[in-house]
Amino acid sequence: MKSREIIKRCVHFDQPPRVGLYFGIFGEEWNDTVNVFEFFVKDENGVDPWGTKFYDTLEASTIGIPRDYPLADDPDPSQLTIPDPKVYADMVIENLRNLAPEKKDKYRFIAASSGIWERVQYFRGMEQIMQDMLFDADYVHRLLKLCTDFWVEFLGELASVADELDGIYMFDDWGTQENIMVSPAMWREFFAAPYRRITQATHDNGMDFWLHSCGCVTKLIGDFIDVGMDLVNPYQSKTCGYEQVAEQYAGKIAFLTTVDTQRTLPGGSKQQILDECELLKSWGTDQGGLIVAGYGYDIPQENEQLVLDFFTDRKSGQ
Repeated sequence: MKSREIIKRCVHFDQPPRVGLYFGIFGEEWNDTVNVFEFFVKDENGVDPWGTKFYDTLEASTIGIPRDYPLADDPDPSQLTIPDPKVYADMVIENLRNLAPEKKDKYRFIAASSGIWERVQYFRGMEQIMQDMLFDADYVHRLLKLCTDFWVEFLGELASVADELDGIYMFDDWGTQENIMVSPAMWREFFAAPYRRITQATHDNGMDFWLHSCGCVTKLIGDFIDVGMDLVNPYQSKTCGYEQVAEQYAGKIAFLTTVDTQRTLPGGSKQQILDECELLKSWGTDQGGLIVAGYGYDIPQENEQLVLDFFTDRKSGQ
């Protein structure tokens, strides 16, 4: 079975022959997916397509740190830079045309970069948007509609090539180290309807919706399911609670994850890593639901190898 079909079956609990693999750090043979377009872009001045300026950090290879927020001083949304959905859809289509032959059998996703939650933070700053949610709800809804409209229109522009695409992978970190950032009630008030619009537009194209969300997001997984998300990617698996997630959500939504990336994977013993691999297995089911990933950031390669070997039944180093 080809990688593309394996990942689809993992996501939809359709009896894949094995867990999905997202281990590009070890080469393409260990990665069942291909990123056909990356929204993590910025110009020579560090400004992204929405007008937020990012500053490079030496600590890690990422898009950088947002510091100049376009609506920090003047909240008028009319001054925002709104990307043209068609321009970016055309870039995706061009990348599909140029997809290397060896990658055509892989599950094809679009890395949507910052989702609607992170984007409104980048407009106003995190502290300010939190205040806005308390004191100016209509304004926050207006900003979220601008973001959501872009993604819905972008997906609509891709309808002609929908059969060549498999998923959209959005990034919104909803957790702290111990809890979620906002109450479930506030999440539903502001974010449930916008996410539902995006997942519906995704599904209209026959594609899957993936959400990366770090931190302890367990209290929101049920809401992720309710709004139509197909897969969630919490890399801080121990923080989320291995047993709690397995008991409440295994079989209800797919997971892309690995053993805990904050403590165990960076510095745990071999036995600790293998013990957490055993716990992580329970996030999937006999019908599917689990894609195991490499993490990459400051993780000893031998620890990543242990996880890969565990889920591929290999002896470490073979």
